[in-house]
Amino acid sequence: MRASLLAAAAGGAMLACPAVAKTATPQDNLDCAIWATYRIGIAAEDEERNGLMLATAWFSGLYEGQTGTTIDEAMIARSRALTPAQIEAFEPACLARFGDFGNRFTAIGERLGAGSN
Repeated sequence: MRASLLAAAAGGAMLACPAVAKTATPQDNLDCAIWATYRIGIAAEDEERNGLMLATAWFSGLYEGQTGTTIDEAMIARSRALTPAQIEAFEPACLARFGDFGNRFTAIGERLGAGSN
């Protein structure tokens, strides 16, 4: 995983991409929250950990918004059922979703910085 992509995604992370959010299931968001949390534990650099913390919060918020429940118990139960290899297999989809999200907010920041709306 590239730390720079996470940093770019983290730079503006606050809302879900509407098209992606509509197609992602609660299970997808749960799995991505687990993936991001797992990656925090093995990240080598603070910048990467910070981006992953934002990803964890974003995916958790999506899950909770979709289900109307907290992620806590589901995250614990699902995490216990997964191997590290299974969690790592979530990375391409989760990283792509979070990267798209960050790209949107980078663009918003650039527009705001330029004084355009």
